[in-house]
Amino acid sequence: MLLRAAVFAFPLLGLGFAQESTTSLSNPFSSDADRADGERIFLSQCASCHARDGRGTSAGPDLTTGSFRHASSDEGLYRVVTKGIPGTTMPGFALNSRSAWQLVAFLRSLKRGQGGSIAGNAGRGAAVFRAHNCASCHAYWAPDFARLAARRTLSELRGSILDPQAEVSSDYWRVRITTRDGRTLSGHRLNEDSHSIQFRDDKGALRSVFKTDIADAEIVRSSPMPSFRGKLTDAELGDLLAFLIQGNAP
Repeated sequence: MLLRAAVFAFPLLGLGFAQESTTSLSNPFSSDADRADGERIFLSQCASCHARDGRGTSAGPDLTTGSFRHASSDEGLYRVVTKGIPGTTMPGFALNSRSAWQLVAFLRSLKRGQGGSIAGNAGRGAAVFRAHNCASCHAYWAPDFARLAARRTLSELRGSILDPQAEVSSDYWRVRITTRDGRTLSGHRLNEDSHSIQFRDDKGALRSVFKTDIADAEIVRSSPMPSFRGKLTDAELGDLLAFLIQGNAP
């Protein structure tokens, strides 16, 4: 619930101070591009209290349930974003109208379990997946999409595609090794003990290198996945998300 706590720090969930109109305004900025812009606003203004994934902290409630106690409509959420919640630490934010609506669009996308309702065509999404050769990585060492779709919100999946460097889990760190005989090896880091480093290379093969044979080793904490921001249209991104959420990808 959005307002489970009396103390709140995020501009979106309240509206105990005003009645929503009987003919609520619809969000005029709700495209995938708008949601992406809303996510950037969220990360800069709201994540400190509500966490980067929107699941909440001790300072702010979980925003991923899809149910907002003090605002049921987009118009209500807009008012909370811009006016805050009187009597709490949740302030209003001095955003222009477009930015406020984009933030509302992003908040709506945080709802967990809503993947099936994505406005996209999975068949066309499969073609996008193939066109960008996604399986060349995700069939081997990159994250399993079926598992990701079950664990992540639609917004998180979108963020992984548009801004993969924003937050890289240690599960996906890679290792780059230079051996004493001059070879360069790299792959998905699996394990390290006092004698060796184990990793899965880009072909999916398990590799192990003795530390006595290593001249230099570096943990690469960035994601090898390129950003697809600007490379996909809104329609292509929606189709790709529909395809991934159905669990058809490797």
